[in-house]
Amino acid sequence: MSTGTPAPPPAGTGSPGPRAAEPVPPLPPTAADPVARAASEVIGGPAGRRLAPHAPWWARPLPVLVALTTVLVAVGAASKHHCRARGWSTPDQFVHACYSDLPVVYTSSGLSQGLGPYGDGVSLGQPPLTAALAWLIGLVAPRGTGADAQRAYFDAGAVVLLVAALVTVVAVALAAGRRRSWDALLVALSPLLALSGLVSLDLAGVALASAGLALWARRHPLAAGLVLGLAVAARTYPVLLLVALALLALRAGRWRAAGTTLAAAAAAWVVVNAPFALASAQEWSAYLRDVPGRSAGYGSPWLLPQLLERAAGSSDAAGLPPSAVTAIALCTWSAWLLLVGLLVLWAPRRPRLPQVAFLLVAGSCLLGPAFPVQASLWLAPLAALALPRWRDHLLWWAAEAAYFAGVWLFIAGQSTPERALPPELYAVLLLLRLAALAHLVLVVVRQVRSPWRDPVRSEGLDDPAGGDLDRAPDALVVRVA
Repeated sequence: MSTGTPAPPPAGTGSPGPRAAEPVPPLPPTAADPVARAASEVIGGPAGRRLAPHAPWWARPLPVLVALTTVLVAVGAASKHHCRARGWSTPDQFVHACYSDLPVVYTSSGLSQGLGPYGDGVSLGQPPLTAALAWLIGLVAPRGTGADAQRAYFDAGAVVLLVAALVTVVAVALAAGRRRSWDALLVALSPLLALSGLVSLDLAGVALASAGLALWARRHPLAAGLVLGLAVAARTYPVLLLVALALLALRAGRWRAAGTTLAAAAAAWVVVNAPFALASAQEWSAYLRDVPGRSAGYGSPWLLPQLLERAAGSSDAAGLPPSAVTAIALCTWSAWLLLVGLLVLWAPRRPRLPQVAFLLVAGSCLLGPAFPVQASLWLAPLAALALPRWRDHLLWWAAEAAYFAGVWLFIAGQSTPERALPPELYAVLLLLRLAALAHLVLVVVRQVRSPWRDPVRSEGLDDPAGGDLDRAPDALVVRVA
């Protein structure tokens, strides 16, 4: 390997001339994407004058995105009607695919008795900000474990998650920049919001991570760091966004803003975690202790050996031991991190921040010891920014929907074998889901290696979500002979 000299700014991304250019109107998907253009025939054809620069307010990106997001979350709430009406009980909640962590955790933990998220022997096994949010939602629900308490807690949680979904979509629109703000439709119209949005409180962490990314894109590094630190305190995966930022700052040699964001994120995480760690160290650290030594969970490729044993008729299929799952996941993830780091430094043009963040988070999902349905929500905003191509998203959504339906039937079989999905069919759906996500990864890698294939850069943009790194020249380029 050899280290190259700083490269000049990419063509078309130099400093502006003495006169500011006219604001560029948002680019409708039907003007840039053939799949979106063909699908638009159902609603009257490609965008015309109503989406022109002087369109009425209700036809502009943000009002449309808010309305569509609300509809998708409402559809998700309606899909939980069976459980909401009859209670979350096994196997009905799996057979009818209306399972949600919200009421189940509320009534199975100390929250329904008025206890806090940590202490008194209670631990939700969640990062502190998510645990605190679960406790706050419980303040408006009645005490007890009955159907009324479950329903009230779910309804209150659904309102909170609707707000989180709206924050996520608006943040994606802001991070995409004015020209590509319609790309947020890939989140607002994603069936993941309806399928998995109300399964857990993950969407709150996704909202914080997306807001942090938007603040960085708008060149507010301190605020971005504080919000990203809160995101890590809500869900651990946003730390990979900080890793992506550090890798790109290394290539660009622009550390001032990036260092501010990283330091602020660390400070925010410590401020949130310190009180819980000092007051209830044992309960607080439960979510960290659960990571090593975990058996392969639903959605993980490391569950396949157990599924094959069960398909062969073994009644006591154990699959890979927990220590092996941890070792394999750690080794493969470390190798993936190294490869992404080399890609960032070796690519002919500095990758965009959402591309690198998507590759890191997707790798953690593909190679981790578990890949639950709600983890796909982590990927939705990053995928929309990294790969704004409708065809690829439609394939991914189809695989996610098929897996969502199958995994609940497979889980139902643990208590009701006669209603179970066969392990070999579940394995097929699991592989289909992993393959669809791997396809997105390969397409993003291909666009990083060939920047002219990138839909964003084909518009003459550099990195709208890059903040201080947008249009920055390279300081470090690694060439592999």
